[in-house]
Amino acid sequence: MKKILLTGISGYIAMHCARELLSRGYEINATVRDLQKVDDIKKALQDCSLDISKVNFYKADLLSDENWSEAMEGCQEVMHVASPYPLSQPKDENILLKPAVEGTERVVSLAIKNNVRKIVLTSSVAAISSGHTKDQFSEEDWSLVDKPIPTYPKSKALAEMKAWELIKKSKNKTKLTVINPAGVIGPSLTKEVSSTQLIISGLIRKRIPVNLPIHIGYVDVRDVALAHVKALENDASDGHRIILSNTELWTKEVSHILRQGGYNSPKISVSIPVAKFLSYFVPMLKPARRFLGKAMTKKSTKAEDILGIKYTDITKSVLDDAQSLHKFGKT
Repeated sequence: MKKILLTGISGYIAMHCARELLSRGYEINATVRDLQKVDDIKKALQDCSLDISKVNFYKADLLSDENWSEAMEGCQEVMHVASPYPLSQPKDENILLKPAVEGTERVVSLAIKNNVRKIVLTSSVAAISSGHTKDQFSEEDWSLVDKPIPTYPKSKALAEMKAWELIKKSKNKTKLTVINPAGVIGPSLTKEVSSTQLIISGLIRKRIPVNLPIHIGYVDVRDVALAHVKALENDASDGHRIILSNTELWTKEVSHILRQGGYNSPKISVSIPVAKFLSYFVPMLKPARRFLGKAMTKKSTKAEDILGIKYTDITKSVLDDAQSLHKFGKT
């Protein structure tokens, strides 16, 4: 039985990674910042008919060395999913940058020291597309960290750069694959939600009262988890960054899917100037300003070609997400 270190198991994506790993017979050493979350994690995995005796929990923080060596012990592979995500732009960027970059350095350095076979790192398309004026992106692109870009994409890009730097300097055979998902949606296994899920929640709850001229990529969390495990098991992914994005949708298209599913989402769409004006009065719209009118698209088929990913139907992803949000009182 293979043992793997999974960081940040309580998170939205990491819980699905745990589900996929357990279903394939892995033993997991899982890190959490708060051990009070362990009971909820165990219940969620038990509800998926999984054997939670194969999960060992360790309290560990990205900014501290405490317990990381113990968590890494006996692990042949590492899935580093843990990373901070703010619901609003922090006043001090180091609140986000330090745990993202130092945490990645801590985990990757320890993995290399322990001669781990492979690391799969969760990054984001945010590490690829931010700061550019063009609208098509591939894994060759990097967010422009020297420009005044938002802190989150900066944190993801710098953390990923640190991981690649450490791997390239290493003299052992530890391999690295990086997964760069677009906006992640789909059902939550716990109350933890992604920032992209807040778009769907906002449309249903009318916190986003109109359809904004925003066009972003979406991918199902179950496909993201599967891609992590396939990357782990497929040597052809070694040394690659892999974008995961099923399709790009305008907000009005997401609302249309929700209405088809019986949800009372907005019917009115607004122009860029109107959306900018509204963003000064509707708090949830403020973070969306930088996306207005930009039709960003991926230019990559690595997920399909290397990992064999067949994406979940986007309508199912959106409606399963909405159902999950309702289950956990987020709609």
